[in-house]
Amino acid sequence: MRNKLHLIPVIACFLTSFMLAAQEKLILSYTTPESDHINLLSDIKIAPTKGTASSSQSGYGIDKTLDGDFSTIYHSSHSNTRFPVTLTYEFKNTSELDYLVYYPRQNGSNGYFKEVEVYYTVSGGQRTKLGNFDLKGSANPSRISFGSTLKNPVKIEIKVLSGVGDNGTGYASCAEMEFYKMSDSAKEMFDIFTDGSCSKLKPGITDSDIKKISNSYIKQLAQDIKSGVYKSEFRVQEYSAYQHPDIMSKSNKTSTYGLRDNPTGIYATEGEDVIIFVGDTHGQNPTIFIQNPDDKISGTSYPLGTGFNRFKAPFAGLMYVIYYTETGEESAIKVNINTGTINGYFDNQKHTKEDWSKILSAATFKHFDIKGNYATMTFETSAYRKIVSDGLALINLYDQLVYDEQEFMGLVKYKKRYKNRAHFQVVYGNAYMYSGGNHTGYNANTQSSILDVNKLTGTGYNYAEYVWGPAHELGHTHQTRPGLAWHGMAEVTNNLHSAYIQTKWTGKCRLQEEKMTVNGNPNSNRYQKAFVEIIDAKIPHNEHKDPFCKLVPFWQLKLYLIDILGKTEFYKDLYEMVRTTPDFSYATNHGAYQMQFVEFACKSANLDLTEFFEAWGFLTPVNITIDDYGVRNFTVTEAMIATTKANIAAKGYSKPPKDFSRITDNTVNYYK
Repeated sequence: MRNKLHLIPVIACFLTSFMLAAQEKLILSYTTPESDHINLLSDIKIAPTKGTASSSQSGYGIDKTLDGDFSTIYHSSHSNTRFPVTLTYEFKNTSELDYLVYYPRQNGSNGYFKEVEVYYTVSGGQRTKLGNFDLKGSANPSRISFGSTLKNPVKIEIKVLSGVGDNGTGYASCAEMEFYKMSDSAKEMFDIFTDGSCSKLKPGITDSDIKKISNSYIKQLAQDIKSGVYKSEFRVQEYSAYQHPDIMSKSNKTSTYGLRDNPTGIYATEGEDVIIFVGDTHGQNPTIFIQNPDDKISGTSYPLGTGFNRFKAPFAGLMYVIYYTETGEESAIKVNINTGTINGYFDNQKHTKEDWSKILSAATFKHFDIKGNYATMTFETSAYRKIVSDGLALINLYDQLVYDEQEFMGLVKYKKRYKNRAHFQVVYGNAYMYSGGNHTGYNANTQSSILDVNKLTGTGYNYAEYVWGPAHELGHTHQTRPGLAWHGMAEVTNNLHSAYIQTKWTGKCRLQEEKMTVNGNPNSNRYQKAFVEIIDAKIPHNEHKDPFCKLVPFWQLKLYLIDILGKTEFYKDLYEMVRTTPDFSYATNHGAYQMQFVEFACKSANLDLTEFFEAWGFLTPVNITIDDYGVRNFTVTEAMIATTKANIAAKGYSKPPKDFSRITDNTVNYYK
């Protein structure tokens, strides 16, 4: 089988202290993970005799990559890193090498490898280039196969061509660099199974062939598969590649979608061995991620290579295959999670309404995953059982939430939809709801509301505000920065999405329905407060402190231009203008973005809206300091206003048929 090793980035046993992840109970009926036969499958770590680096910082030399301590790091010169930076490892009396594993630093990101070249030299041979590899500045470990086994290697060189850095040019850093020889027992797998996932026997394999297998662990696995008793549901799956969320986030000027597109339905128990067999990885670097159930979306990733993979779970948690690439178009990877407890997950692409109760009732872990077309959800198993009678309806609704917000901001129209899913996650502690990188989080106390389809849609309620929260947090993810989220708008323009979703789903909007006292009237609402405190007070829009009052003019543009004048593309086109217009320099006063928004709104509406924006204080001079997740100055000058008005006047737009600065949800018909 040696001639087939070029297909696999190889197999490994990782039992190092680097593994900070979690898992739960591993079930394996035919043997125990502590078996010597499993140890025989583990690859053999080969230690270099010497290492040198072309650039290093004092105290952070290449020896730190070989000390077995993942808390220490090699780092290139802090003051004078010039690429390429070459790390060279020498070997003596080494018969074979099959692959290396690069472990990035655990804390900080400076020096994460991006593009690298790898060279090798065998005894009596010439220096040979293995190839170029793009590690993408990832925090995840990367495994690089030597293709076919290197015989008598004497030198391996990793030439780092680029790396992550806050100095503008980048650095090179590394926690550990490990080198492995594949075990003879592991290689035996490829004589029996169709691929490294060890999930299907080769055609013609007989009982007699299986009896000849020397490794009892592999023998038992083969026997169970041949006899049909191996529980392959959830354990054996093909996992698709998805485009890394950073890519569309950058293109769309938004925050990032999730990293939970590939739930496994398996969890592991703290301290137990996790054994995973993997098929062809197609030259990619997939990992298995164990979620720490008590720490938002934190956990630990372990590299996966074709064939046998083993590591010890440091805590209990659900597992996910992390397989993100530049395009998301790479072939699927087959994975056989041989140990761990089946928890299951619900997928609206392959499960029915009737499957929901059956799968959920069998779940034994604290959390449970649901996967939709556009959303993934991880909430408490007990909450699902108590609140959700129809999981299909729930995930379909969250799919609709994601789609509706994308459609509102023109991502559907302009074919710029995200190529993975938004992730909704239960969290603990003081946080109520929030939007964070790669997820939106919801305190466990909110589950009774946000998992209830009737509450979210307002079914059976005269007025329902429950959907505002998830729409608000996802609105933060979709907030298009900085052109639609200038300083002072962090809790404002995301609520365009909340108002849109609440109105679309329930028929009523919080701005109209939420009661408050204004000028002694306890039956007033947010519109009346905004009219009195912004329009009548003639103050600059961004000077007001209430984000809901500041939302009113943005929502009025929707009510009048879209609902009355039928300019259905207004916000879609406006968002696209922001996405496709280069941002000002970082140091630019954010008042310039407010002026830009006024011009974009007029252009998208094909109307001169200056009187509307004057009424709402967008075109009122202001020079203030705003604390909006950070303190900075916000200025709009007379000169900026004059320029904006002149630019709009030069377009020759007509005025809107009516002054709509006082329009509300309940007065739309009056303006028709």
